[in-house]
Amino acid sequence: MNSCPSCDAPAPSRARVCPACGYRFFEDRRPGRALLAAAALAAAVVAAVIAIPGGDTARPADVEKGRAPDSPRRPTELLSAHPLSARELERRLEERFISLRDDDSAAARCSAREPRPAHAIRHCRIRYPNGTQRQVVVLLDARGRELLSEF
Repeated sequence: MNSCPSCDAPAPSRARVCPACGYRFFEDRRPGRALLAAAALAAAVVAAVIAIPGGDTARPADVEKGRAPDSPRRPTELLSAHPLSARELERRLEERFISLRDDDSAAARCSAREPRPAHAIRHCRIRYPNGTQRQVVVLLDARGRELLSEF
């Protein structure tokens, strides 16, 4: 049997409060009613924030590209999901840009890869049958994809 430090009345050993005066024993570590109510209110607010959509005011993020929606866009086209040799790259560019396949005056020529920190680039020149030329850049990204960038 224990005794209450406030009124010196006897109290059972598992009692949380003194039956005579209502003194809360130090060993009682249960949270009070106010703390439980505040925790329930906070949980309800968190659930409401998660469950209720934000509406149309939130600006969409361009997650696929990993950049902000307003950043300048440079159109790229996937040429291959894996690295290509220079000759294979030139052949694909000729198929893409030159319609007359049997004309020997039309051609595509690409430089060697120039390594950069997260990618490599090739400068390619496409010569059309009428003599005009176009320059394009082919990027080899960190995933090993060949991307065509026209400028």
